[in-house]
Amino acid sequence: MSLEDEFGFPVKCISEGHVKILVPQGVGEVDPSSLPVFYNPASKISRDLAVLAVEGYFAGKTGLSMCEPLAGCGVRTIRIMLESGVIERAVAGDINKNAAKLISANAAINGLSERVKALHIDANLLLARMHAEHERVDYVDIDPAGSPARFLENACRATSKNGLLGASATDLAALSGASASTALWRYSIHLAKTVFLKEVAARSLAGFIVMSASRLGLAARPVLTVVHRHFIRVFASLERGKSRALEASSGIGYLVHCRACLSTRKAAFPALIDSKCHECGGQLVVLGPLWLGVLNDEAVLDRILKSRKIDDPTYGDAYKILRGIAGEIQDIPYYYPVAELARRAKTSPPKVSRLVEKLRELGYKASTTHHDYSAIKTDAPPKSLVELVKDAAA
Repeated sequence: MSLEDEFGFPVKCISEGHVKILVPQGVGEVDPSSLPVFYNPASKISRDLAVLAVEGYFAGKTGLSMCEPLAGCGVRTIRIMLESGVIERAVAGDINKNAAKLISANAAINGLSERVKALHIDANLLLARMHAEHERVDYVDIDPAGSPARFLENACRATSKNGLLGASATDLAALSGASASTALWRYSIHLAKTVFLKEVAARSLAGFIVMSASRLGLAARPVLTVVHRHFIRVFASLERGKSRALEASSGIGYLVHCRACLSTRKAAFPALIDSKCHECGGQLVVLGPLWLGVLNDEAVLDRILKSRKIDDPTYGDAYKILRGIAGEIQDIPYYYPVAELARRAKTSPPKVSRLVEKLRELGYKASTTHHDYSAIKTDAPPKSLVELVKDAAA
């Protein structure tokens, strides 16, 4: 029997990372959602990051378990198992009946037949069943096409104590505030357009995960957060206990932003916010609830950056992003595009590195950001930034 007869559609063998997998013919030529089984080659870097995050978070541990309820062809599960070295067994499910066949075949190709259980099942049903049957796992990975919102509560339920949850979103328009109405009905978050769209997107998703966990008496804390091209990915640790959930929820708050002068500040409660900017009298917009705490755990990031994988070209693009994150200021939840500052200063943009250096000389915090390498994070007032850009051009 040919492979096409076995699966009911033509397939081909490809390599990704350090594994070989079967994928439908047409990969890279047509929209991934139109394939008999979903596989997006453009998401390789997301899977690279998942391998590194699992290895970094669970460093020194082995024999752990994971579940991927939206597994597609199973490449993420298989790569995490073989490349991280910490996962012993996995459940990989998908509502597409073709996917379960392909997952099983790909597990066999990579010598994992006895360690990967492939299931044809709805994602929420799988996660809820794992919780109900006390079969929680150490790592749950949610990687939908679009929003992860409807899966997150059950994903939290299915994750073990001190486990790790990884969740992706590709609906950046909603999470960034570009589509405020979608953000409201899908995530119950009030957003508006700002100049720091990607920061808003990251903190929207992180905050939604924290709040989803908190409703269940669980404490979620982001340990690694990446925004890259078409996706956001948040990895969050999970602990049990109402007091821990309350403590984690203290990182939730609001940003008050003036689009007229770019001033931005944190606020605990929107009811206490004035409608006019104290700096310029402009109209304020309120963004939230968002996660305003640290998005990246220094210890986890440090372990990843010290891994031997840093010399492996498979992870080259991922490490470029992670080095950028390591250099970012973590406690400033917004950034300023230098081009926007230059537009307001009516001059050409200076070099970002020179602007960061000058701000540090003046005693301000300043860094670049992986969200936008032509932007800066700083606690300097926007009015001073515009003047500094103007002086740099003189």
